[in-house]
Amino acid sequence: MAAAKEGFKIGSTNELRKKFKNWSPQVAIYQIKNFSECKNLHYLRAENKLELYEPISFKYEENFQIIEEKISKLPSSVLEIIFYQSNIAIVWNEMLGIEELLKIKEAVLKI
Repeated sequence: MAAAKEGFKIGSTNELRKKFKNWSPQVAIYQIKNFSECKNLHYLRAENKLELYEPISFKYEENFQIIEEKISKLPSSVLEIIFYQSNIAIVWNEMLGIEELLKIKEAVLKI
């Protein structure tokens, strides 16, 4: 309930779950409105770091380094993040509680 008050939509469709590489029944997918300039980007956690998964061509964009810096500031509880046109979908360990979710929200809003 607290997550919904913070603007998060909890849950996902089977189609969305298939897009995530780190999704399992032990973690949750939360969605929030995308106010960032990032669109159609997919990052996943590998070796304690969120790395660009697709599109790889984004590495050649002029604002790539700026986005990478902002992505690196997301809490380590974010296992994967996908930026769509209208929303951002996040896989994270919801057992860490609302305080962790608020940290995630604050970091996402700075992207």
